[in-house]
Amino acid sequence: MSRPLMPVLAACFSLVFLTTVEAGQVTIKGSHLCCAACQTRAEKALDGLKGVSKPTVDRNAKVITFIATDAKAVGIGIASLAKSGFHGKATHNKKPVAFPASGAKKGTRADTILLHGVHLCCDACVVGAQLAVQNVKGLKSIEIDREERTIRLIGTLISQSEAIAAINRGGFFARIRPP
Repeated sequence: MSRPLMPVLAACFSLVFLTTVEAGQVTIKGSHLCCAACQTRAEKALDGLKGVSKPTVDRNAKVITFIATDAKAVGIGIASLAKSGFHGKATHNKKPVAFPASGAKKGTRADTILLHGVHLCCDACVVGAQLAVQNVKGLKSIEIDREERTIRLIGTLISQSEAIAAINRGGFFARIRPP
């Protein structure tokens, strides 16, 4: 083998090896999956995404899984689930994976906080979301609009980061929208 080909072959081997190492199962535990509509929406969020295959949704276990061909596909799958309003503890090959940023600013408090993009397909989702945020400090009332997929938290000096943490613990993804 000639010397000039060695670096090319080494680069090809590295590229193949890195792609293979990053492929694997993505698991999201604790998502809000109360009904068949939740399950269908989660499946549709992953359907047809480049590099994402074999999506499964277990409503009883509240677990969503899929196979990702590489790190980019992991991000695409997680971003699509977030856009559909789902959240949970995500791992890729047993390593933690972050969901997209919510827009919450640590230390920022307001008397009204609007969470948008929340998965609210049925009355059980509405109840689940309400239960998730009802104990946020400073909260006096909650307004939920299923059609708009929004939750308005009204009170005194409500923390954006606490509100997002609460809705995420309930298995929902949301973004902060200025009132």
